[in-house]
Amino acid sequence: MSATEKYTLRQLAPLIQQGKKYRLFKPFLYNGQIFLNIEKVLTEADLMRMEGKIFGPIEVVPTIEHNTNSQIREAIAENCIKILKTSPLFRPSESSHLEFNKRKECEKIISGVVKENAHLAQKLLEIYQFSKKLFIHSVNVSIFSFVIALGMQEKRKEHNALVLEEVFSAALLHDVGFLSLPKELVEKRRIEYSPEETAVFKTYPSEGREIALGLGNVLRKRTTDLIYQHHERLDGSGFPMGIKGNAIDEMALVIGLADDFDLFLSKEITNIQKGTASDIMSRLARSASFYGSDAVNSFYTWFRYLK
Repeated sequence: MSATEKYTLRQLAPLIQQGKKYRLFKPFLYNGQIFLNIEKVLTEADLMRMEGKIFGPIEVVPTIEHNTNSQIREAIAENCIKILKTSPLFRPSESSHLEFNKRKECEKIISGVVKENAHLAQKLLEIYQFSKKLFIHSVNVSIFSFVIALGMQEKRKEHNALVLEEVFSAALLHDVGFLSLPKELVEKRRIEYSPEETAVFKTYPSEGREIALGLGNVLRKRTTDLIYQHHERLDGSGFPMGIKGNAIDEMALVIGLADDFDLFLSKEITNIQKGTASDIMSRLARSASFYGSDAVNSFYTWFRYLK
């Protein structure tokens, strides 16, 4: 995350004139009222308003502009939680659903990540506006990935909240590269792509990495790497690099498993029109050579309720 910097108003003015963007680190209060808030990118006009009201250096944070205020982020988070609570993937019936504590953990990570990272929320909003289908898929994959990763940590008797945040954030944005591709590729089933469309499709992890890198350090490096690697497979059969084994981040394999499961369920990558969730799960459970046995075992443990 960006480190704070201190400048006087006189020092800050030429930097803003050069096109650099900053937000206040803390809200600026004047006469007991919020005069400027931390959501706003500072302008020269703002500095003029502060003249005579503040003395000495102020703390600012270098930033990339976004268009999601707290209300928009709240709405995006509520949309994600609604999918968690209403989708038949997570609550097919009153008696068969994702375990209660796991659902509460999902709600917490959704609220924390989406509400606190305005730039990630901005990209989620762009995904929603680009394709609601892609948005729902992204949320599904993020929930699957988070639960699988959390289950793996529990099995290993460890807890690393940072890793869980990185996995969840990367899974939410794993398909962000589609924003740089023709929209018809999103709306078309992937199994129906022509050879030319497949070649374009296989560029999207690289496009996704570029979009993530363009956000600067508001996304952690590992999150960007996971976005780039989520189509790699342990046996080297994946893309875009075709790497194998330990060269692949284990959490990228987790996202890849979650991604493939949701794509199988939605018939995006198979011509088999009949097939229950348990059929698909059984197929993936035999695919440890692609995703790793720990990921597959955790996946089966926490989603075996699906029929």
